Amino acid sequence: MESEDDSINVSTKSTLEKTEKTCPENDLGSPRLALASDSATFIRRKGHYVPAKQSKFRNSLLIGVGFLELGNAGDFAANVWNDIPIPRFVVALMAVGGTVALFLSYFAFKDAKLGWRNLVLLREERCDLQRQKAHDLEDGQIMQGVDARLNVSFREIGTESISRVGLDICMGVGGIIIGIGTFLAIGGENHRVWHASNLMSGYIGNVPLALYALFNGAWSCYVWMNAHRHGIAGARALNKEMAAALLKRRVFTIQMYTAIVGVTGIAAGAGSLISATMWWGYVILIPVIISSISCNYIWRKKIAYERPLVQRTAGLSKASLLRELESITAVQRILKETPFEPLHKLVTDSQSITSVIEFIIMNDLFEDFCVRLLGDTHLSELFGVPNENITINSELLLTAGNSYIPHILHIAQTCVSEIGPIHLQYRQRYILEILGSFLYTSQAGTSETTLEKRLE
Repeated sequence: MESEDDSINVSTKSTLEKTEKTCPENDLGSPRLALASDSATFIRRKGHYVPAKQSKFRNSLLIGVGFLELGNAGDFAANVWNDIPIPRFVVALMAVGGTVALFLSYFAFKDAKLGWRNLVLLREERCDLQRQKAHDLEDGQIMQGVDARLNVSFREIGTESISRVGLDICMGVGGIIIGIGTFLAIGGENHRVWHASNLMSGYIGNVPLALYALFNGAWSCYVWMNAHRHGIAGARALNKEMAAALLKRRVFTIQMYTAIVGVTGIAAGAGSLISATMWWGYVILIPVIISSISCNYIWRKKIAYERPLVQRTAGLSKASLLRELESITAVQRILKETPFEPLHKLVTDSQSITSVIEFIIMNDLFEDFCVRLLGDTHLSELFGVPNENITINSELLLTAGNSYIPHILHIAQTCVSEIGPIHLQYRQRYILEILGSFLYTSQAGTSETTLEKRLE
């Protein structure tokens, strides 16, 4: 199976052999190649070392983004008590509402920046996949794998650009306009200021968001339909396998999320426009705010994932993806049974620095592992004199002196124990995404071939 997938991997050969002994019912004995890096570069920032550049597609959605609709309602006092003279308690509410709207705009722009970083990497990856597709036109298995990845890539890019970066910018700009308009309302005794406040905290601040909500709603419909197609393809091809239940659950979660997001966005746009002139528009915004916070949580904790970028794929198969899911499940079981020292069961020899580093690298934990190594004072001499930039590779760790090895092994145990569960969860979500896409593109290709034969 080494030639079947160079980017989907959970276990090294030694790991698989160990988990096969632990869980003999699963066929986990085949090694797989991974998009694994054995080198990481870090820069010094605020006294700590951080990765020099982002090298993964990350689940980086900020919690604060879920509260942006609350900032959208910050003009409550300005629109409801639109009277002169303005009561003092209303002035206080305006000040609070304007401050909240401006403060939450910061999270919108910060999240847009994080989303843009993901977009840059995804676009580069998509270009590589398209070049590979053009190069390997005659290899059917590779083509199916590339098509599946391109399908997932399109959904990822669309979600990051439309439902994240675009929406963040729209909400951020709207929040600033609403915040300024709310503060202007405090000086509403001046007719010109009053008029400007009504425009800014009313229609100018809310119309762009309402229009964009329709656009985002259309994208949510596409994602819902895409998940629906994956669900149908999985039901046809997987029968009663474990993967069928996992895929069905993920499809349901995505469809539920996109349906709520689509309805919430349209309701938010309508409520915002109504609230510009009618106080009861804010009644509509109450469930919208609650829904927005809930959707933010569902996305971060139930749907989103992190993954390394695909550089070169030698093709996918249904069998390889199913074995991968079985392997993930087996390793998850081990991490649950032995949460504090999982490497004793995950590698052949947990005291072998070679076996442990191999497992770390092949499971794409090397960067997180190195961050922990750099934070350990016992290992400072191993990395030499502190510099602004430092690069750690596997050779440096494999040739470390005996005095350092116990610390390295201890940090490895901690890293796998703490990061392993969420990493495997992300891995499982991505594999299910690829599996659904692969089954759909495969069945669509088969249908087209059958139709062509009938026409002939």
